[in-house]
Amino acid sequence: MQTFVSPFPFVNIRLAVVALGAMALVPRLAAADGPPVRITLKPQGLVHGQLLVPITTAPPVERIELTINGVTYGEARGRSVVIPIHVGDYIRRLRVRVRGFDAGNAIAGEDEMVVNDPRPPFRIRLRGPTTTPATGRVILSASIIKPLEMEIAGVDFFAGEALVGSSTTPPYSATFDTASHPGAPYARVVARSAAGDEANDVWFFGQQPRDAIDVTIQQVPLSVASGPPPVAGDITLIDDGRPKKIEALVPASDQPLNVILLIDASESMLDELPVVRNAAKQFAQALIRPTDRIAVVAFNQQVYWLTPFTNDPQVVARAVDRIQSRGETHLYDTAIEMLFELQKLPGRRALVILTDGVDQGSSFKLDHLVHYARYSGVPVYPIIKNKLLSRLMRFGIGLLEVRRLASIARDTGATYFIIRRESELPAVYARITAELRQQYLLLFYSDPSHQDQWHPLAVSEPGRVLRLPNGYFP
Repeated sequence: MQTFVSPFPFVNIRLAVVALGAMALVPRLAAADGPPVRITLKPQGLVHGQLLVPITTAPPVERIELTINGVTYGEARGRSVVIPIHVGDYIRRLRVRVRGFDAGNAIAGEDEMVVNDPRPPFRIRLRGPTTTPATGRVILSASIIKPLEMEIAGVDFFAGEALVGSSTTPPYSATFDTASHPGAPYARVVARSAAGDEANDVWFFGQQPRDAIDVTIQQVPLSVASGPPPVAGDITLIDDGRPKKIEALVPASDQPLNVILLIDASESMLDELPVVRNAAKQFAQALIRPTDRIAVVAFNQQVYWLTPFTNDPQVVARAVDRIQSRGETHLYDTAIEMLFELQKLPGRRALVILTDGVDQGSSFKLDHLVHYARYSGVPVYPIIKNKLLSRLMRFGIGLLEVRRLASIARDTGATYFIIRRESELPAVYARITAELRQQYLLLFYSDPSHQDQWHPLAVSEPGRVLRLPNGYFP
């Protein structure tokens, strides 16, 4: 466990947050009636490298303790502190929780956040004192975890079933006089989204704050390489060497498909770009059904969203005609960002990459992309159009990189392609389209323990050849 001095200086500490704008890191002291512990900056995008966690406290908190995924990381003292977390470049979901302790070492308050979770659940966590005085004020505070696009309409606090306060903006808190609500055995909180969704939590006075155990249902893509449609009851699923019950097998026709077509627009693709343009148009025309959507994204050292998600092939055709080749090839950085975006969407998803397979200037390395592709669970289809690479591979040059790109496809239940001539493209489109048309979502519950460990997966059914990701992260 690490101990940090408070207040922690900002000098020489790097905050690396991908896809976030500049954000001021100025912790504010908690209001007298506000929560005793509060994380004042909660990033929503990809986080890697060094993350600064600014925290404010108020009496009776004397010290704070920070945990990551349930493991104690460090502690600090003070009314305004900043704890640095080394996230690293192997991106994963982290639940960061801060607890405040009073002079008697009892828990006086807490706050939490989740980082690198593209589609967090909508939930609220209520906190109150472990005991209530016969007279005097009691502070209730709540923290909300939600999808980025969700708007909160309001938060209502109750002592027993009596409304004692409401909040519309963070920090969410309410204060009530125990003399007005004598003997209330519990407090309750209700959060309402602008769309009408609700999240609830209950706090029973006299208990210590509790840790929730997440039981997550996994959704992995299952493709039929040969044979008739699969039947859930006949499939044998092996999760980390043990049989696992299949909760559901959802056909592709029942789920919309969201695809990002990622097009390399760097200078190294200058000779390949006419072929890539035609490839994008033909792929969109062959793939899209009324319920499906495709987004076209070009990249060099920057990312250019050429279209939003659309089901109109003509929109795609007009967009790709505007692509110009220039700049470096930040292939690994961009692919990771696109995988993060796809995870926000429900249903089936896929990332199709048209590139020459060469990376120039990415902050992330190929190992990081391999790891995150596994972590995301999104099928990745690399289509590498590179005549020079095809020739060099005859002499063993570039084989390592190609094998790693191939492993990304296999690990995510997809296929990779290396082509030299435009005449090969129709067969590539047909194969990817056929795989996505015959795809299913296989649902099962994962073990909540060992969340950062890769779980190998295997599946079999007599009379069929099935393909799914080689594993997953719970």
